[in-house]
Amino acid sequence: MKFNKLIPELSVKDISKSKEFYLEILEFQLVYERIAEKFAFISLNGAQIMLEECNGHWQTGGLEYPYGRGINFQIEVENIESILQNLKKYKITLFRESMLNNYSGFIQKEFIVQDPDGYLLRFSQPC
Repeated sequence: MKFNKLIPELSVKDISKSKEFYLEILEFQLVYERIAEKFAFISLNGAQIMLEECNGHWQTGGLEYPYGRGINFQIEVENIESILQNLKKYKITLFRESMLNNYSGFIQKEFIVQDPDGYLLRFSQPC
């Protein structure tokens, strides 16, 4: 396995709830986990994220919902409609509805959803 040059590690309140959201709804794959440490390494279409239940190890200040204020992670996918259907099926409200955006001639379909801890995830698919 090849590790990306940048892999965010997200502190989460409940690793089980986060794994369910990312794996079952957002279609990420579990690459490996350390169950005793409540840690999971997941990937989707080359995007890699680490999830770790809050343990104080990385905490630099008070942590309250929503975590990750001021940051959103863009994740390019091959089938954005499949993820949108899963979110609809589980009645998860989008933070920003699906839209087409034009970035200097590069057009992509995208939407933003918050994970259970409030991290913003922007899913995109080139058009």
